[in-house]
Amino acid sequence: MIKINIPIKENPYDVIISRGILHEINNYIDVNRQIVIITDDFIPKVYLNTIKEKMLNPLIFEVPQGESSKSMEIAYSIIDEMVDSKITRKCLVIALGGGVVGDLAGFISSIYMRGVDFIQIPTTLLSQIDSSIGGKVGINSSNMKNAIGTFYQPKMVLIDPNTLKTLAQREMHNGIGEMIKYGLIAEKELFIDICQNNIFLNIEDYIEKCIRIKRDLIVKDVFDHGERQLLNFGHTIGHAIEQFSRYNLLHGEAVSIGMAKMAKHKHYYAELIDVLDKYNLPSDYDYDIETIYNYIKTDKKASKNTINLVLVDEVGKGYIKNISINNIKEYL
Repeated sequence: MIKINIPIKENPYDVIISRGILHEINNYIDVNRQIVIITDDFIPKVYLNTIKEKMLNPLIFEVPQGESSKSMEIAYSIIDEMVDSKITRKCLVIALGGGVVGDLAGFISSIYMRGVDFIQIPTTLLSQIDSSIGGKVGINSSNMKNAIGTFYQPKMVLIDPNTLKTLAQREMHNGIGEMIKYGLIAEKELFIDICQNNIFLNIEDYIEKCIRIKRDLIVKDVFDHGERQLLNFGHTIGHAIEQFSRYNLLHGEAVSIGMAKMAKHKHYYAELIDVLDKYNLPSDYDYDIETIYNYIKTDKKASKNTINLVLVDEVGKGYIKNISINNIKEYL
């Protein structure tokens, strides 16, 4: 078992990584309280069945897989049924699934009766190393990803690497996109490892490394005003391309393209393209530059005519630069 404390002031919590932890959930939470489980209809039912059999009578919501579930309509329908089911402020909400489920469940938890407890049980590689930690929760508007959201920390994150056994190869590689990002912005050795080694032989070690990198950044900057924005390397362009693709691209795939665009004149560009190819991650996409540019102008990191952009000149040393938003076109 690996335990990583996230020492956020006023709301510290633990991330626990352990194979088979789903079968031991009753050792980590009070299974006798009111429990709401939010999951999606694509996650293997064995994971839902494993945890619900430890509980009295959980209220369960299965939403459709994909970004379309991060909507006000679905959030409202879940909240409405929670009210009808007389779910109180003493309840616990469990997010069981990937990043979409975590964002949706966390957002609902943050606003239901002005805030209820929730925990994350991420079942995809991307959510295990990234989205389940740090407290960013939210839903999409019709024309912007994560436009409606809050910062709301979970009470605990339980990671069972065994859930990766049922993950499709594309979804595994989707997570590797974010893992590559961690190496580029913060740890050169991690980037080299991903390039040269079979990381799947000891995936827990890599999950732990990524979480520790993210922990160190979010503890310094909980509300994403400064250093935490390093985690957005490749995301400014990536989010726009993801939206342009109508979410046919997975998040890690879009971020991979964004990183490649940001690195195209850097000395490590060839290495980056090689490692993206190694994990079947794209480095380009057929998009309309003006459309992408207009998406970027509404990015949350944009302010008037400038935007904070994350740059990496030397592997392992990301930095933030405020540029004219017009200059983003040179990367597109």
